[in-house]
Amino acid sequence: MAKVLRLHEYKEYADISGIQLDDIALAEPDQGEIRIKVDAFSLNYGDFELFANKYMFSMELPTRFGDECSGVVDAIGEGVENFRIGDKVSTLPWMNEGYGVDGEFAIVPASFVAHYPCNLSPEEACCIWVAYLTAYFALFEVAQIQSTDYVLITAGSSSAGMATMELCRMMGAKTIGTTRTGKNLGFLKEVGFDHAIAQSDQNMSESILDFSGGKGACIVYDPIGGGILQEYAEGLAQNAEIFLYGGMSHEPTILPEIPLTQKAACLRPFSVYNHIYDQASRERGIAFVYNALKQGYIKSYVEKVYPMDDFRQAFLDQLQSTSRKGKMVISTKD
Repeated sequence: MAKVLRLHEYKEYADISGIQLDDIALAEPDQGEIRIKVDAFSLNYGDFELFANKYMFSMELPTRFGDECSGVVDAIGEGVENFRIGDKVSTLPWMNEGYGVDGEFAIVPASFVAHYPCNLSPEEACCIWVAYLTAYFALFEVAQIQSTDYVLITAGSSSAGMATMELCRMMGAKTIGTTRTGKNLGFLKEVGFDHAIAQSDQNMSESILDFSGGKGACIVYDPIGGGILQEYAEGLAQNAEIFLYGGMSHEPTILPEIPLTQKAACLRPFSVYNHIYDQASRERGIAFVYNALKQGYIKSYVEKVYPMDDFRQAFLDQLQSTSRKGKMVISTKD
């Protein structure tokens, strides 16, 4: 038997009472699948939408969930050629209906598993693919980022925000990070943002234009939505691209129609799932991120590691913390 997290009942957003830590039989991988002895798994904001049945997909309950873990391959199904028993691997994001990796073992389609560099710990390795692949697809596959670009990254101190900043820095683009209050301004500058804005204290558009010498933000990477678009719309560059990849505000996103039209800006509701199923794009992203991690150009940020028994506290901290500086991780180790 093995301990795994399972969702038994859909609840209202932020209610995690539908989750239980269950003992289930250790399953065997089918054709094209591998089994991973999980060392650690990380939490994502999308988990809470899944628990409320408001995610990209629904699942038949009870069900396992989660798509980011690291561990060691301990069983291989027929037809799998790129992995061996004992390989250290971590899992990619995918619409994992019926699978799920949050627990002591995970069975995953081999197409959505990757080796990770040896300079990462298991706790760091379970935090890389959602943040970096989402940012990679937006910046490189769609926006085709240039060194002359100014990139606005809202919720800059989140793991996704810091991952995006690092990829921009690799290309020489200038980054502008936002935070709710001035409390995190110093941290944003410390980790590498070229400019930082406190939403509660500063006019976002004016600050963006001032820092960029009037050019404005060419790319916006925004997990917040809601009314924040009104705050930065006047600070956009001509032909700006806005990647709206989340709804942390939990409010309807209000489009500032006139500024967007004046700047010929493109608003893209965006998800890693838009690209992860294209094999060529996926392989390009894996290679890019792997090499950048191996060479130390980017890093994995872990805020806190919890034991399995404290999973409820981990999810509550993920939901309630307003000053996180990395991922919440659950370790399966004793």
